[in-house]
Amino acid sequence: MTKRSVAWIIIISFFVGALGSIVFGRFLIPYVATFKGFSLLNKLSSSSPIVINRREEVQLNEGVNLIDLIKQSGNFTVGIYGPKNNFLGNGIVVTSDGLILTANSIISGQISVSAVTDDSQKFPAALKSADPKTNLALLIISANNLSSAQFDDAGSLSAGHRVIYLGRSNIKFEHKAQAAFVTQSLANQIGSKQVSTDAVLSADYFGGPIVNLTGRVVGMTLDKDQNIISENLKIFLNDYFSKPK
Repeated sequence: MTKRSVAWIIIISFFVGALGSIVFGRFLIPYVATFKGFSLLNKLSSSSPIVINRREEVQLNEGVNLIDLIKQSGNFTVGIYGPKNNFLGNGIVVTSDGLILTANSIISGQISVSAVTDDSQKFPAALKSADPKTNLALLIISANNLSSAQFDDAGSLSAGHRVIYLGRSNIKFEHKAQAAFVTQSLANQIGSKQVSTDAVLSADYFGGPIVNLTGRVVGMTLDKDQNIISENLKIFLNDYFSKPK
């Protein structure tokens, strides 16, 4: 017998066996199981379709290293502390010579406050401007060559875009961070005041920046339920800089 004949025998046997298995399982067993005493054969046969459960994990490659982004954003995020070294909230460095933007509710009623920069230096902070209506305030510290924030328009964010919330730093000066997805576009919301996301925030994030994936500030966290978009932050800053000092 030649090798070719053997190969054909194997192929034919495979298809005959497969066909026999289908006939046996789908037709013969169910038929025999209808007779008294043979009902247990139903366990060998199933008329149910074969279901393959498959889960594919899709990774969205946005070309951004979130760890590096958080470190970069942490460079212009400061911690604000009270006279008893109690943590009050965060702030955003807006000029390299020490002007810091924060939430007014963080510093309101405090006798004195200080700011701790990302390199662990602590500076006394003086109040320069406050607006209870917008819940924004400006502090100044005596420092130079600080990393300062750059701003982007929050109105460019659409539902599904990702943003990062920066919060309190630990003893290693690594900031808490939380990634979140925008849940509502701001593009068509005239007069919108805040970014809608799926973030769940604690007091560790109050006064901290919200940044987009380019590392630019698109908002600030005011409290667990509210934030303010960068367009309104810039209005507050422009108003401050336009006044004679």
